[in-house]
Amino acid sequence: MKEVILWSLLIIPLLSLIFVGHSHLRKYMPVALFVTVINTLIYQAAYHYNWWREMGLFGWDKVANVPWVYIAYLVATIWIFKFTYGKFWRYLIVNLILDGGYIYIWYPIQRKMGMAEGWLPAFTTYLMMIGVSLLIYLYQMWQEDELFKAK
Repeated sequence: MKEVILWSLLIIPLLSLIFVGHSHLRKYMPVALFVTVINTLIYQAAYHYNWWREMGLFGWDKVANVPWVYIAYLVATIWIFKFTYGKFWRYLIVNLILDGGYIYIWYPIQRKMGMAEGWLPAFTTYLMMIGVSLLIYLYQMWQEDELFKAK
């Protein structure tokens, strides 16, 4: 069952990109790659300090598992930006809900299934996730030359 979940996290998000549209894919791929780099660094710190460990799909993805860090987060970022970018409060609310659902619903399920473990408090992880979402929103604004424009 664990492998089915991980393979699903790998394949379904990739297939969903067919429906995102070429222009949105081009527009939001840089921010998706940026969040992938950030998440890789966070997962490396989490591994080093034993904040959490998540089951990988492959033998070599013990630090940052491929389905989550390199596929699901990347694709989710593109979809979230497609529907919310330019509407900051909508973006923030969507991220508060999705990140809360992940950390307070999905992560405990992963733990019960033996797919994850860790000691970092859920609220700390939640704040990290929200911090990353704010950082990448600023990055997208910078990418579009909107960060320093007077409005």
